[in-house]
Amino acid sequence: MADPTENAARADVSVVIAFHEAHATLPLQLEALLAQEEAPRFDVVVVDNRSSRSPESIVAEWRRNGLDVRVVEAHRAQGTSYARNVGVASTTSSMIVFVDADDCVGPRFISSAVDALRHVDVVDGEVRPVAATEFDDGREHLWRLLDCIAGGSVVRDAADHDYPILMGGACAMTRQVFLELEGFDQTFFPGAEDNDLALRIVRSGRAIARHSGMALAERRRASDGAVFKRAYDAGRMHIALCARHALWSASPHLRDPNWLVDLAKLPVVVARSALPGTGSDVRRAVASRAGLRLGQAVGMLTFRVLRRPVTPQLGVGLDDGVSSQ
Repeated sequence: MADPTENAARADVSVVIAFHEAHATLPLQLEALLAQEEAPRFDVVVVDNRSSRSPESIVAEWRRNGLDVRVVEAHRAQGTSYARNVGVASTTSSMIVFVDADDCVGPRFISSAVDALRHVDVVDGEVRPVAATEFDDGREHLWRLLDCIAGGSVVRDAADHDYPILMGGACAMTRQVFLELEGFDQTFFPGAEDNDLALRIVRSGRAIARHSGMALAERRRASDGAVFKRAYDAGRMHIALCARHALWSASPHLRDPNWLVDLAKLPVVVARSALPGTGSDVRRAVASRAGLRLGQAVGMLTFRVLRRPVTPQLGVGLDDGVSSQ
């Protein structure tokens, strides 16, 4: 087997995985990366962002299995945006692929990303939310679930130019574009760092493509509380995004339905969801809706009423001194 350090020097594609306390889920993602079909040589960077213990023992096992993977430390700040920036700074590859530590990429995720980046600067994947219990059945089971969305077509201009979306945990872009735009903005962690980058990409005159072969199973949050928190963070940071980029009229999350009207309906909706016999899917949907609207309300108070400034923190981590394990 070739020396991983030697392979990393030759790889022109790097996969960056922001990692925080994902010890239980990372092995499946690394297994899926090792099993990639028709992929060119690539290396994997697992960015340890203030975890209680290093993922090195997990990474070492998959390195022994043949995956070109290493751990990079990112301990100066907490945040996916910062960790991803540190990961990019630790590579020299011309193509960067971003995935998360708790998901599972499909069989042709890497080859599809590289195929797209031969023609475009930025490409998004196709994400299928999957119940966390489905992940217990392993990679092959998840790949069968992804067959229905996996394909080989590229849509070169797939994003709404007024309100573009980027799946930060299922996307790829050229290194040149990432650095020109100064990477992810730490201001919008957690919840809107992906969309902030999407806006800057589109406003720089570039398009965001989508490749159906970049199929990925996204792990749904297992508890109502986790669903609520994720939605709350997204709602609050969405208002910060609107304040920074003047999206008040463009945001679909504020007008369809009207966010304030929907917020006023929440007490009744939450009370009904608490009745005996309510299914778990309904409760999670209500938790997501409640989190989103309450987060938006706090965001409105913070960033629109009190006019707290949304100060850019572009590229935090791109200039870090990087240490590898």
